[in-house]
Amino acid sequence: VDAIQSTNKHAVNGRDNMRMLRAAGKDCLELVVERCHEAGVEVFWSHRINDIHDSFTPWLLSQWKRENPQLLMGKAGDNKKYPTADPKKRWTALDFQKEVVRDYLFRITEEICQRYDIDGIEIDYFRNPCFFRPTMMSKPVTRAQTDLLTDFQRRVSEMACREGTKRGRPILVAVRVPMTKRTCRHVGIDIGAWLREGLVDVLATGGGYVPFTMPTKELVELGHAHDVPVYPTISASGMKAPHNTDAHWRGAAANLWQAEADGVYLFNTFPTQAGHPHFTQLGDPAALSKMDKIFAIDNKPVRSGGLTQGITQDQILPVKLDSGGKSRQVTLPVGDHIAGAAKAETLSGAALRIRFGGTATDDLVEVRLNGEPITAAGPPGDEAWVSYGVDPAKWLRGDNMLSFRITSRSTGRQGEITVEAVALNVTYK
Repeated sequence: VDAIQSTNKHAVNGRDNMRMLRAAGKDCLELVVERCHEAGVEVFWSHRINDIHDSFTPWLLSQWKRENPQLLMGKAGDNKKYPTADPKKRWTALDFQKEVVRDYLFRITEEICQRYDIDGIEIDYFRNPCFFRPTMMSKPVTRAQTDLLTDFQRRVSEMACREGTKRGRPILVAVRVPMTKRTCRHVGIDIGAWLREGLVDVLATGGGYVPFTMPTKELVELGHAHDVPVYPTISASGMKAPHNTDAHWRGAAANLWQAEADGVYLFNTFPTQAGHPHFTQLGDPAALSKMDKIFAIDNKPVRSGGLTQGITQDQILPVKLDSGGKSRQVTLPVGDHIAGAAKAETLSGAALRIRFGGTATDDLVEVRLNGEPITAAGPPGDEAWVSYGVDPAKWLRGDNMLSFRITSRSTGRQGEITVEAVALNVTYK
């Protein structure tokens, strides 16, 4: 870099960097592996096995895809033809029904294991979880198609074992899959069979698009039943304003530890400083337990389909309240032991705030926490947030049920009342 800057004071683009690496007899993966090992850190090479960024970024479209359009599940122009939520918009997804596709992707993975001193490989099935044509139509795949994907994973696992044996040091196999067994099955991943057969050494789950309320526990328990560590995902793409402060990140991580995860998998996180709190705070549950946090209920992701199709939580905000007075319930996961901290006198406060939409001054909404009514501490504040006084002893570690019921509406008032956002701000002494 110093040599580049001494001869060219302008920004150096990626093309020139790659040429200089080649001239030096190096490549980026080789340098990353060397640097990680110097620092005593294990390094996994991650293969986004069916990435589709090239469907809307033309210059990413590889020569192999350009020369083999028959292997893609769509055609040029589909990105503009279909709406964002439609999987068919991701037209460059490879068709795993075709053996040539599976062979090509396997050979790439095999070459990495043969050429580089990596500690493991990750097959990232989540980016993009669309391997067969039924998924492009938002339908579940067939049993035969699921078997094809299992055969592919089996082949990768056997290869990693073989190449690790050759060099005298294991090459671990990680996979990243959708968050639940149901959503895995929907796209052709029989995660139960993969774990039973020992095809996975490390399991990463989810995309992190609903980081506060994602159903973490099921695959954590399944992985642990087969002695496989599980790392659920928190993605910067899911930590959107107003739920994107460091306190929110700590809350999301606390929920994963409460679900007995083995660690936190961060995605799309690009730190710009040494000692970034996302990397120094989230991985130690004991230290994290003493830090201030905000627990929340996720709002609808920007992408409700496509990359997240079949993955998105059913319970996300906003939710509409029944005008006839029927109760509507939502779940607020809380990873901290608030009641225990209050008893130990280490808790400073636990303030619940709820933002409603469509309410007027005289509208009344009954709010209950775990079946017991709670009262507003005052009139709506900034941006219609309402604060509620809650006895800290009433908070459960884990899922807390909030229920909402319209008990009175202003005379002549029309339109819907919605719950737009929920946040629990927990602070410690």
